[in-house]
Amino acid sequence: MKSKQFGKRIVTLVATAATLALFASCSAAANLVLDVRAENRRVLIPGPGDGTIQIQVVAPDLPVVRTERPRLNLALVIDRSGSMAEARKLDFVKTAAHQLVDMMGTDDILSIVAYDDQVQVPWPSQRVGRNRETLHRLIEGLYPGSATYLSGGLEEGFRQAKSGQRRGYVNRVLLLSDGLANRGTTNRGELRERAAEMPERGVSVSTFGVGNDFDEELMTMVAGGGGGNYRYLGDPERIVAALEGEFHSASRTSAVDVEIIIRLKRDCRFGSVLGREWRRDGDSFVIRLGDLSAGERRTVFANLNVAGERPGVKEVGDVVIRYRDPATSKTVIGSSQAFFLELVRDERSYREGFDRSVQEKKAVAQSNVLVQDAARLADQGRKEEARATLGRAAAGLAAAPPSPAVAASMEQANEYGRSLDAMKDMNAPAARAAQKSIKYKAYETLQQR
Repeated sequence: MKSKQFGKRIVTLVATAATLALFASCSAAANLVLDVRAENRRVLIPGPGDGTIQIQVVAPDLPVVRTERPRLNLALVIDRSGSMAEARKLDFVKTAAHQLVDMMGTDDILSIVAYDDQVQVPWPSQRVGRNRETLHRLIEGLYPGSATYLSGGLEEGFRQAKSGQRRGYVNRVLLLSDGLANRGTTNRGELRERAAEMPERGVSVSTFGVGNDFDEELMTMVAGGGGGNYRYLGDPERIVAALEGEFHSASRTSAVDVEIIIRLKRDCRFGSVLGREWRRDGDSFVIRLGDLSAGERRTVFANLNVAGERPGVKEVGDVVIRYRDPATSKTVIGSSQAFFLELVRDERSYREGFDRSVQEKKAVAQSNVLVQDAARLADQGRKEEARATLGRAAAGLAAAPPSPAVAASMEQANEYGRSLDAMKDMNAPAARAAQKSIKYKAYETLQQR
């Protein structure tokens, strides 16, 4: 069925899969490392009482002592709508699907869902076993259809992943699409909310935006709600790298559906989280990080407000992490870490309380949020507002402690500002590609992938 070139690709991919299996971490969950520190350990009184804490969660990169890895239960959801015929997008997705089949082990579970205005299940959830040739034929037989029933494909992918759930398996939906939903549920918020319910039932969702016309707002929101990754696939090379990265990440999963829980003391108020969504759960504030693989790190910045009139050290609250062990599916709650701030009246003492490392990281994160905002404004033709937003990003970086990361972010913001002048038609293919690229680069930096 396959050409000689395709056969050579299979040999390469099988070797890659063998290497990943050999060097994957063991399936037992590692204890996540939590670190909480304030941007400024002091709060000036009288004053507004605003402060920021940096919360880092790290999945240790354990030494390789076994050849085991978590088994995978993947639901591959493929958009075969009419728009996928443009620029050979469906061909690129099929190449990526072929690769995924080659990389999976015989005990891994796979399902294939395809959708246009209808949803089909060419391969219901079952072990890969010795069925690779059949799977390749099914993938090769996919062809473009009509409209885009993305919500139906997502729901069926979830049903297939749920039916394949087993103890000791990592369960994930992989949605590949150009993201232009026009049938069923099309509202971004509603799709995100539905995706957010899936991790609560043990299934995460990763999205892959194909080409340069997809709705990245939709794809990032679904991935964010679903606790997975979003990846931009503008060309065949990106598709290959993205599927390799997703397989590698899933194979080294250390913790599933990781959440940061912040609990504040009396007279302390929660403000916001920089570049991430959060929710309130009773008296707690919850930030979902999704799945973490061995060696991965996530950093978030939470803005708080501390009330007080008397100088002295004040306990603000505590932070705890909650996640599921991928081997047992049991919930793990880590030890809580309390954090304190000192209320002071002396401005010099206040200025000396800054943590330069946290200042630097926060400035870089804030810059990337503002670059994303500027790109969205430019998409709407509001270039002057976009330039003003980039100016705020540059000002924030200029005020931060100097570092290579700050300098790189400054250059990124300035380069994007220069490129905006060259984008005369924001609907031109080159402009759409450039916009997708700048937003994805900012997203990756914020996610620390």
